[in-house]
Amino acid sequence: MKAPARMFQLSDWYGADWDHKKPVDDLWVSPWAKAHYKLRQQEIEIEQCEYMLKQAVEAEDFAEADGLRTRVERLRSQHPITPREERLTEAIEEQNFALAQVFQNDLDAVKTNLGLPKYNVGQAIKHAHREGLRGIVLDVDLQCGKGRSWIHEAGCLERGCAVDMPSEEMDISQLRSWANQPFYLVLLDLAELKDEQAAEEGAQTWRWKWPRELAAWEVNHFAEVPAPLYLPEEALVLDFNDEAAPSHPEMDAHFSTYEMYPHRGRVYQPTPRLRLWQQQRQKDEQESRRQRGAFDISSKNPYDRMR
Repeated sequence: MKAPARMFQLSDWYGADWDHKKPVDDLWVSPWAKAHYKLRQQEIEIEQCEYMLKQAVEAEDFAEADGLRTRVERLRSQHPITPREERLTEAIEEQNFALAQVFQNDLDAVKTNLGLPKYNVGQAIKHAHREGLRGIVLDVDLQCGKGRSWIHEAGCLERGCAVDMPSEEMDISQLRSWANQPFYLVLLDLAELKDEQAAEEGAQTWRWKWPRELAAWEVNHFAEVPAPLYLPEEALVLDFNDEAAPSHPEMDAHFSTYEMYPHRGRVYQPTPRLRLWQQQRQKDEQESRRQRGAFDISSKNPYDRMR
Protein backbone atom coordinates (compact mmCIF):
# COMPACT_ATOMS: atom_id res chain seq x y z
CA MET A 1 0.00 0.00 0.00
CA LYS A 2 1.54 3.25 -1.18
CA ALA A 3 0.77 6.83 -0.26
CA PRO A 4 -0.60 9.01 -3.08
CA ALA A 5 2.06 10.77 -5.12
CA ARG A 6 0.31 14.14 -4.88
CA MET A 7 -2.89 15.68 -3.64
CA PHE A 8 -6.07 15.56 -5.70
CA GLN A 9 -6.88 18.78 -7.56
CA LEU A 10 -10.25 19.92 -8.84
CA SER A 11 -8.72 20.22 -12.32
CA ASP A 12 -8.20 16.42 -12.24
CA TRP A 13 -11.98 16.13 -12.41
CA TYR A 14 -13.02 19.02 -14.65
CA GLY A 15 -9.90 19.62 -16.72
CA ALA A 16 -7.10 22.20 -16.73
CA ASP A 17 -9.43 25.01 -17.84
CA TRP A 18 -11.62 24.71 -14.71
CA ASP A 19 -12.25 28.14 -13.16
CA HIS A 20 -13.82 27.95 -9.69
CA LYS A 21 -14.62 31.69 -9.80
CA LYS A 22 -16.81 31.41 -12.90
CA PRO A 23 -20.55 30.72 -12.38
CA VAL A 24 -21.66 27.40 -13.84
CA ASP A 25 -25.03 26.74 -15.49
CA ASP A 26 -27.88 27.62 -13.11
CA LEU A 27 -25.65 27.60 -10.03
CA TRP A 28 -27.01 29.48 -7.00
CA VAL A 29 -25.45 27.98 -3.87
CA SER A 30 -21.71 28.33 -4.27
CA PRO A 31 -18.98 27.77 -6.88
CA TRP A 32 -18.60 24.25 -5.48
CA ALA A 33 -22.24 23.21 -5.88
CA LYS A 34 -21.65 21.55 -9.24
CA ALA A 35 -18.89 19.37 -7.79
CA HIS A 36 -21.14 18.46 -4.87
CA TYR A 37 -24.05 17.64 -7.20
CA LYS A 38 -21.88 15.55 -9.52
CA LEU A 39 -20.47 13.58 -6.61
CA ARG A 40 -23.98 12.95 -5.24
CA GLN A 41 -25.17 11.68 -8.65
CA GLN A 42 -22.15 9.39 -8.89
CA GLU A 43 -22.91 7.93 -5.46
CA ILE A 44 -26.54 7.34 -6.44
CA GLU A 45 -25.45 5.54 -9.62
CA ILE A 46 -23.15 3.29 -7.58
CA GLU A 47 -25.99 2.48 -5.18
CA GLN A 48 -28.35 1.67 -8.06
CA CYS A 49 -25.79 -0.63 -9.69
CA GLU A 50 -25.13 -2.40 -6.39
CA TYR A 51 -28.89 -2.94 -5.96
CA MET A 52 -29.23 -4.35 -9.50
CA LEU A 53 -26.15 -6.53 -8.88
CA LYS A 54 -27.79 -8.02 -5.80
CA GLN A 55 -30.96 -8.75 -7.80
CA ALA A 56 -28.97 -10.34 -10.64
CA VAL A 57 -27.14 -12.64 -8.22
CA GLU A 58 -30.41 -13.68 -6.58
CA ALA A 59 -31.87 -14.41 -10.03
CA GLU A 60 -28.69 -16.38 -10.93
CA ASP A 61 -28.15 -14.14 -13.96
CA PHE A 62 -24.39 -14.35 -13.64
CA ALA A 63 -23.58 -12.70 -16.98
CA GLU A 64 -25.54 -9.60 -15.94
CA ALA A 65 -23.97 -9.76 -12.47
CA ASP A 66 -20.44 -9.81 -13.92
CA GLY A 67 -21.19 -6.75 -16.04
CA LEU A 68 -22.68 -4.87 -13.12
CA ARG A 69 -19.78 -5.85 -10.84
CA THR A 70 -17.30 -4.46 -13.36
CA ARG A 71 -19.33 -1.27 -13.64
CA VAL A 72 -19.47 -0.83 -9.86
CA GLU A 73 -15.70 -1.33 -9.56
CA ARG A 74 -15.08 1.23 -12.29
CA LEU A 75 -17.42 3.80 -10.73
CA ARG A 76 -15.92 3.31 -7.27
CA SER A 77 -12.38 3.67 -8.63
CA GLN A 78 -13.36 6.97 -10.29
CA HIS A 79 -14.88 8.33 -7.09
CA PRO A 80 -12.53 10.93 -5.55
CA ILE A 81 -13.43 9.97 -1.96
CA THR A 82 -14.27 6.25 -1.73
CA PRO A 83 -10.86 4.75 -2.69
CA ARG A 84 -9.10 7.08 -0.27
CA GLU A 85 -11.42 6.12 2.56
CA GLU A 86 -10.81 2.43 1.80
CA ARG A 87 -7.02 2.93 1.93
CA LEU A 88 -7.38 4.81 5.19
CA THR A 89 -9.49 2.00 6.70
CA GLU A 90 -6.95 -0.63 5.62
CA ALA A 91 -4.05 1.31 7.12
CA ILE A 92 -5.87 1.67 10.46
CA GLU A 93 -6.80 -2.02 10.52
CA GLU A 94 -3.13 -2.87 9.91
CA GLN A 95 -2.22 -0.43 12.73
CA ASN A 96 -0.01 1.49 10.33
CA PHE A 97 -0.94 4.81 11.91
CA ALA A 98 1.79 6.84 10.24
CA LEU A 99 0.51 5.88 6.79
CA ALA A 100 -3.07 6.33 8.00
CA GLN A 101 -2.26 9.93 8.89
CA VAL A 102 -0.91 10.47 5.36
CA PHE A 103 -4.12 9.06 3.89
CA GLN A 104 -6.23 11.18 6.27
CA ASN A 105 -4.40 14.34 5.23
CA ASP A 106 -4.88 13.44 1.57
CA LEU A 107 -8.59 12.78 2.13
CA ASP A 108 -9.04 16.09 3.94
CA ALA A 109 -7.26 17.91 1.10
CA VAL A 110 -9.52 16.30 -1.51
CA LYS A 111 -12.65 17.35 0.34
CA THR A 112 -11.31 20.87 0.76
CA ASN A 113 -10.45 21.18 -2.94
CA LEU A 114 -13.86 19.87 -3.92
CA GLY A 115 -15.62 22.17 -1.46
CA LEU A 116 -17.30 19.12 0.08
CA PRO A 117 -18.93 19.06 3.51
CA LYS A 118 -17.19 17.19 6.30
CA TYR A 119 -20.00 14.66 6.84
CA ASN A 120 -21.91 12.56 4.31
CA VAL A 121 -25.52 11.43 4.16
CA GLY A 122 -25.92 8.44 6.49
CA GLN A 123 -23.15 9.53 8.87
CA ALA A 124 -23.92 9.09 12.57
CA ILE A 125 -23.08 12.32 14.39
CA LYS A 126 -23.66 14.02 17.71
CA HIS A 127 -23.76 17.62 18.88
CA ALA A 128 -20.51 18.87 20.33
CA HIS A 129 -22.19 21.07 22.96
CA ARG A 130 -25.71 19.70 23.57
CA GLU A 131 -25.51 16.53 25.62
CA GLY A 132 -27.61 13.67 24.30
CA LEU A 133 -28.28 15.19 20.90
CA ARG A 134 -27.29 12.58 18.32
CA GLY A 135 -28.64 11.36 15.04
CA ILE A 136 -27.97 10.58 11.38
CA VAL A 137 -27.39 12.99 8.48
CA LEU A 138 -30.39 13.07 6.13
CA ASP A 139 -29.16 15.73 3.73
CA VAL A 140 -26.52 18.43 3.37
CA ASP A 141 -26.58 22.06 2.21
CA LEU A 142 -23.25 23.61 1.28
CA GLN A 143 -24.36 26.81 3.02
CA CYS A 144 -27.28 27.75 5.23
CA GLY A 145 -30.46 27.77 3.18
CA LYS A 146 -32.65 29.51 5.75
CA GLY A 147 -33.78 33.11 5.83
CA ARG A 148 -32.42 35.98 7.87
CA SER A 149 -34.79 35.56 10.83
CA TRP A 150 -33.92 31.88 11.24
CA ILE A 151 -30.19 32.64 10.97
CA HIS A 152 -30.54 35.34 13.64
CA GLU A 153 -32.45 33.16 16.12
CA ALA A 154 -30.71 29.81 15.56
CA GLY A 155 -27.27 31.39 15.10
CA CYS A 156 -27.38 33.20 18.43
CA LEU A 157 -28.59 30.03 20.16
CA GLU A 158 -25.91 27.79 18.67
CA ARG A 159 -23.03 30.20 19.08
CA GLY A 160 -24.15 30.97 22.62
CA CYS A 161 -24.31 27.25 23.40
CA ALA A 162 -20.76 26.77 22.06
CA VAL A 163 -19.28 29.44 24.36
CA ASP A 164 -21.76 29.02 27.23
CA MET A 165 -23.32 32.48 26.91
CA PRO A 166 -26.94 33.65 26.70
CA SER A 167 -28.11 33.98 23.10
CA GLU A 168 -29.17 37.61 23.62
CA GLU A 169 -25.58 38.57 24.41
CA MET A 170 -24.15 37.24 21.13
CA ASP A 171 -22.75 39.59 18.49
CA ILE A 172 -25.07 39.29 15.49
CA SER A 173 -22.43 40.75 13.17
CA GLN A 174 -20.67 37.38 13.26
CA LEU A 175 -23.72 35.51 11.98
CA ARG A 176 -22.71 36.13 8.39
CA SER A 177 -19.63 33.93 8.69
CA TRP A 178 -21.63 31.44 10.79
CA ALA A 179 -24.13 30.98 7.96
CA ASN A 180 -21.33 30.48 5.44
CA GLN A 181 -20.66 26.81 6.28
CA PRO A 182 -22.31 23.46 5.50
CA PHE A 183 -25.60 22.77 7.26
CA TYR A 184 -27.07 19.34 7.92
CA LEU A 185 -30.57 17.92 8.20
CA VAL A 186 -30.25 15.49 11.11
CA LEU A 187 -32.68 12.67 11.86
CA LEU A 188 -32.77 12.63 15.65
CA ASP A 189 -32.17 9.73 17.98
CA LEU A 190 -35.47 9.64 19.87
CA ALA A 191 -34.57 6.82 22.27
CA GLU A 192 -34.46 9.15 25.29
CA LEU A 193 -37.20 11.51 24.12
CA LYS A 194 -40.17 9.18 24.15
CA ASP A 195 -42.84 9.88 26.76
CA GLU A 196 -43.27 6.41 28.25
CA GLN A 197 -46.37 7.34 30.24
CA ALA A 198 -48.08 8.67 27.13
CA ALA A 199 -47.02 5.57 25.21
CA GLU A 200 -48.69 3.34 27.80
CA GLU A 201 -51.89 5.31 27.26
CA GLY A 202 -51.70 4.75 23.52
CA ALA A 203 -50.45 8.22 22.56
CA GLN A 204 -47.34 8.95 20.51
CA THR A 205 -45.72 11.99 22.11
CA TRP A 206 -42.14 13.12 22.62
CA ARG A 207 -40.40 15.20 25.26
CA TRP A 208 -38.71 17.84 23.11
CA LYS A 209 -35.35 18.77 24.70
CA TRP A 210 -33.87 21.08 22.07
CA PRO A 211 -34.64 24.66 21.02
CA ARG A 212 -37.45 24.63 18.47
CA GLU A 213 -35.60 27.32 16.55
CA LEU A 214 -33.22 24.58 15.35
CA ALA A 215 -35.99 22.54 13.71
CA ALA A 216 -35.62 22.06 9.96
CA TRP A 217 -39.30 22.89 9.45
CA GLU A 218 -42.39 23.55 11.49
CA VAL A 219 -44.43 20.50 12.36
CA ASN A 220 -47.98 20.23 13.60
CA HIS A 221 -48.09 19.52 17.33
CA PHE A 222 -50.03 16.33 16.59
CA ALA A 223 -47.33 14.95 14.29
CA GLU A 224 -46.11 11.47 15.09
CA VAL A 225 -42.44 12.45 15.36
CA PRO A 226 -40.46 15.69 15.83
CA ALA A 227 -38.96 17.40 12.80
CA PRO A 228 -35.29 16.82 11.94
CA LEU A 229 -32.87 19.49 13.17
CA TYR A 230 -30.92 21.87 10.92
CA LEU A 231 -27.42 22.12 12.37
CA PRO A 232 -24.14 23.81 11.37
CA GLU A 233 -21.03 21.77 10.66
CA GLU A 234 -18.97 23.40 13.42
CA ALA A 235 -21.41 22.08 16.04
CA LEU A 236 -21.15 18.42 14.98
CA VAL A 237 -18.66 15.65 15.72
CA LEU A 238 -18.54 11.98 14.78
CA ASP A 239 -20.50 9.54 16.93
CA PHE A 240 -18.42 6.43 17.64
CA ASN A 241 -21.02 4.79 19.90
CA ASP A 242 -21.42 1.27 18.50
CA GLU A 243 -23.46 -0.05 21.43
CA ALA A 244 -26.58 2.08 21.03
CA ALA A 245 -27.79 2.70 17.50
CA PRO A 246 -29.88 5.85 16.90
CA SER A 247 -33.57 5.05 17.28
CA HIS A 248 -36.27 6.66 15.15
CA PRO A 249 -39.64 5.37 13.79
CA GLU A 250 -38.63 6.35 10.23
CA MET A 251 -35.14 4.80 10.27
CA ASP A 252 -36.06 1.88 8.02
CA ALA A 253 -37.70 4.18 5.49
CA HIS A 254 -34.54 6.29 5.10
CA PHE A 255 -31.66 3.88 5.74
CA SER A 256 -30.91 0.19 5.28
CA THR A 257 -27.71 -1.44 6.52
CA TYR A 258 -24.74 0.28 8.12
CA GLU A 259 -20.99 -0.16 8.39
CA MET A 260 -18.79 0.64 11.38
CA TYR A 261 -15.50 2.34 10.52
CA PRO A 262 -12.65 2.99 12.98
CA HIS A 263 -12.18 6.55 11.69
CA ARG A 264 -15.81 7.48 10.89
CA GLY A 265 -17.97 5.51 13.29
CA ARG A 266 -21.37 4.28 12.14
CA VAL A 267 -22.33 5.04 8.51
CA TYR A 268 -25.76 4.08 7.16
CA GLN A 269 -26.69 3.24 3.57
CA PRO A 270 -29.44 5.56 2.22
CA THR A 271 -32.52 3.92 0.72
CA PRO A 272 -33.79 4.78 -2.79
CA ARG A 273 -36.69 6.57 -1.12
CA LEU A 274 -34.33 8.93 0.70
CA ARG A 275 -32.37 9.64 -2.49
CA LEU A 276 -35.58 10.53 -4.34
CA TRP A 277 -36.58 12.82 -1.49
CA GLN A 278 -33.18 14.55 -1.62
CA GLN A 279 -33.52 15.16 -5.34
CA GLN A 280 -37.04 16.53 -4.94
CA ARG A 281 -35.95 18.75 -2.05
CA GLN A 282 -33.21 20.26 -4.21
CA LYS A 283 -35.66 20.93 -7.06
CA ASP A 284 -38.21 22.49 -4.70
CA GLU A 285 -35.57 24.74 -3.15
CA GLN A 286 -34.32 25.94 -6.52
CA GLU A 287 -37.85 26.68 -7.69
CA SER A 288 -38.62 28.52 -4.46
CA ARG A 289 -35.57 30.74 -4.93
CA ARG A 290 -36.51 31.49 -8.53
CA GLN A 291 -39.96 32.60 -7.45
CA ARG A 292 -38.54 35.03 -4.92
CA GLY A 293 -37.11 37.05 -7.76
CA ALA A 294 -33.67 38.04 -8.97
CA PHE A 295 -30.76 38.02 -6.59
CA ASP A 296 -27.01 38.57 -6.74
CA ILE A 297 -25.42 35.24 -7.71
CA SER A 298 -22.00 36.58 -6.79
CA SER A 299 -23.00 36.80 -3.12
CA LYS A 300 -21.80 33.68 -1.34
CA ASN A 301 -23.69 34.36 1.87
CA PRO A 302 -27.43 33.72 2.21
CA TYR A 303 -27.53 36.14 5.13
CA ASP A 304 -26.64 38.94 2.71
CA ARG A 305 -29.14 37.79 0.11
CA MET A 306 -32.03 37.79 2.53
CA ARG A 307 -31.47 41.37 3.71
